Amino acid sequence: MRIVGYVRQGAGRTDADTAFAQAERVRRWVRDTGNDLVAVCQDAGPIGSGRDDLDRPGYRAMMDIVRADDADAVVVGSLAALSSDVVLQEIMIADIRSHGATVVATDEADIATLLDADEDQVRMVVRDVVDRVIEYRSRFAHDDATPDSAADDSGDDDGSHDVV
Repeated sequence: MRIVGYVRQGAGRTDADTAFAQAERVRRWVRDTGNDLVAVCQDAGPIGSGRDDLDRPGYRAMMDIVRADDADAVVVGSLAALSSDVVLQEIMIADIRSHGATVVATDEADIATLLDADEDQVRMVVRDVVDRVIEYRSRFAHDDATPDSAADDSGDDDGSHDVV
């Protein structure tokens, strides 16, 4: 299998799970399983605002590799590398999977979480909602649809919509 790794440095200098440590776990997993490492993409942690930094060139690069079908799986040192927010983690996991790649974690607890979220009510709800969104898009949305293109551009300020 072709593997792309994704790591993200934690928020502070005291974070023990450094990007280097995560990358080493990814490399070890790839070596131990006999797979091929395509790339390891890296981002810095959240900056200042207390929420995940939205400027993630490493994540974008990893997704470009996945979208190009150049990787069969994404391996992370921990799910926290994706996001500290469980909801965002699940959205990111679903996005990766929607492009045909498997998500693998090197952390034992995260492996169990990826396989089955029955213990985590939030993950169960988010997975259900994400599945419904994917189902909806596959049935009704256009490939070129974006949130901006769905907005009403008719100039009506009263919020009403004409039905024809």
